[in-house]
Amino acid sequence: MAPLLLFSLLLLLLLFSNPTTCSESHISAIVSSKGIDFVKDLLVNEAVKTMTPLELPDIQKTTKIPLVGYVTMVASDLTLYELNVTSSSANLGDSGVEIVASGVTADMSMDWSYSYTVGWIKISDKGNASVRVEGMEVGLTMIMKSNNGSLELTVSDLSCYIDKCIISLNGGASWFYQGFVNAFKNHIRSAVEKAIIQRVTDGSSKLNALLQKVPKSISLDHISSLNLTLVSNPIYSDTSIEFDINGLFNSSSRKEEANNKWRNYNLNKRVHLSSDCKSKMVVASIDELVFNSALQVYFQAGYMNLLVKRLPVQSILNTASWQYIVPQLYVMYPNDPMALNISISSPPAVTVIEEKLSGTLYADVIVDVMDGNNTVPVACIQVEVAASGNLTMSGDSITGAVGLDDFALTLKWSNVGNLYMPLAEGIFRVLLNDVLMPLANILLEVGIPLPAVHGFSLQDPYIYTSNSALFFCSDIAFSNSTSILLHTLRNVL
Repeated sequence: MAPLLLFSLLLLLLLFSNPTTCSESHISAIVSSKGIDFVKDLLVNEAVKTMTPLELPDIQKTTKIPLVGYVTMVASDLTLYELNVTSSSANLGDSGVEIVASGVTADMSMDWSYSYTVGWIKISDKGNASVRVEGMEVGLTMIMKSNNGSLELTVSDLSCYIDKCIISLNGGASWFYQGFVNAFKNHIRSAVEKAIIQRVTDGSSKLNALLQKVPKSISLDHISSLNLTLVSNPIYSDTSIEFDINGLFNSSSRKEEANNKWRNYNLNKRVHLSSDCKSKMVVASIDELVFNSALQVYFQAGYMNLLVKRLPVQSILNTASWQYIVPQLYVMYPNDPMALNISISSPPAVTVIEEKLSGTLYADVIVDVMDGNNTVPVACIQVEVAASGNLTMSGDSITGAVGLDDFALTLKWSNVGNLYMPLAEGIFRVLLNDVLMPLANILLEVGIPLPAVHGFSLQDPYIYTSNSALFFCSDIAFSNSTSILLHTLRNVL
């Protein structure tokens, strides 16, 4: 029961929270007690299904019955076929999660037989019986630790107690009934307790083996991967479990370098959850360095270049429109088409501040002239662009909008004389406002779908920014009984 609960919690963990204390953690994950209760309530029934049917070993006992003598009795084909849980709870402690299922009842079937000897005559009989177990309580404490960057799960305490065992025999002689009940009641109770403890222990071991196979890095494409290594043991409180994850993007060819770049960054910042987030089942806090590491990777891979040959005002890309900016250009290449070859000169930097994200990028724009079949670079202008925007939730996707705050131009070199920069600013303002910003907003409007666990959906997701981190909060709802997650867990347990 409990292994199923805990593994499901782990797989729902794109849920993140407040202060990070480890210098290598850039994503922190938290599941609140509300979230734990949701998963517990949802999965108790699924856990019961993994317990049934439960076959118990045969029991044989020889006992002395008045007026009869010594009788050998056997209880065989004992099968626990139904479990019902009246109530359950999940409590967080200093070092683990305590799971208690109480008021559990179980129904069993079995065959019985007996034999004894009178003189040289052997007398025997057999029949079947129903057994009902009442007042069962199952409790265990699960501890999760980081083992070489993976999550390790162990059971530190496990118990099963049964209050009543009621046996109803069918067939046979009535004189035999009470003797059988007296002889086997405690044995059956003990057998059920041991079988359930063994089933939970076996399931926990299988679950831990499965956790060790969870990848520490997920490839997002052929360029980058996301480091999901745990950097510390989970942190327990009375109301939550927190997981600290590396969370940085890595280049496929320079993984170690990508991780080391931000190693000494100080992350000991105090952040505060909004009132909306505090009431949610799950919360995600992603530091701005996660975004910057992604920009670093794609910059190094050469994916931040753009060749502009068409504009909404196409006449701008003709030397005639530049004759007052660079008079010599028009003299050397009259009425020739032009292109702007844009390359980012250094990784863009994103800063997360209250209610918005802001960023600065530096780009080199090489002005090319299409002289017949030849492309002639004639000048290079450095552009410093400052932009800011905000993110919102639209369904299960993160969307947003970005706008231009300011920009500045600097001439790096020219083969056609000096440029009159105040006039050049007009052309670049059109380029930024009419091409680059709309392009960015089209991508943001489409949105970034959040990772989803099959069979589950987000309820009232909420996103905001504060103190160098992006926060995502949501409740979770179960939406599909054929969930791949539940199918996987049933196979494991």
